[in-house]
Amino acid sequence: MVRANGDHLVQRLAPSGAAVLNTRAQAESAESLKDKGSEYFHAGKLNVAGSYYRQAILAQPDFAEAHNNLGAVLRKRGKPQSAIAAFQNALILNPKSGFAYGNLANLHERYGNLEQAETYYLKAIALSPNLHQGFVGLARIAARRQQWDDALAALTRASAVAPQDAGILHQTGVVFLGKGDMSAALVNLRNAAGLAPKNAAIKACLADVLCRQGKREEGLALAHEALTLDPNEAVAKELLDKMDSASSNADQNSADSE
Repeated sequence: MVRANGDHLVQRLAPSGAAVLNTRAQAESAESLKDKGSEYFHAGKLNVAGSYYRQAILAQPDFAEAHNNLGAVLRKRGKPQSAIAAFQNALILNPKSGFAYGNLANLHERYGNLEQAETYYLKAIALSPNLHQGFVGLARIAARRQQWDDALAALTRASAVAPQDAGILHQTGVVFLGKGDMSAALVNLRNAAGLAPKNAAIKACLADVLCRQGKREEGLALAHEALTLDPNEAVAKELLDKMDSASSNADQNSADSE
């Protein structure tokens, strides 16, 4: 009887113990798959990154971070509805994820839903006060509304969290450019370019300011550098087209005067 009872107890406990071990192994596997996905994400290999994030979710369906990261991949691949669904899944699993709220905000901002984006950015920084990207997002929204002082106030808070962040300096330069303060714009954009020398958008914005200040040769050189880094950089393309058009007009006027 005792032996039988003991055997029965072992049989009854064994599935539970195995389930615990299996759950732990699944969590470790999911974490490893998520990390692998992040490596590919930062390398710009979005399809591969998405595949790893999906595998992580299959291994652990309640893995909020993997859902959030998958949303980031889908956003970059131009699939906004699928990205929103992934971010919302992340928030269902972890309602206190400032990163998921920040990603939702960024997506709504990109598609012009500024009020919804602002609401989500505010939730993001309320949950994660060190999420400087949330303050930068609020600054971009304020700048689009031409609320320059509000934009600078948000960027000051972002800078307090990440003082050496090139993105913050870039956005600060853009705001000063909008205000018409070329000197301040130039200082911030030069500092941003120094921190992120391979950032095409920063180089293009700096090139624009330099050309506006009459430093045409330096500006055009930077615009060409920006296009080398990113052939689709819109600001650099527009700037070079404008300069080419101005040169053509000048040549035409010179020919007409002869």
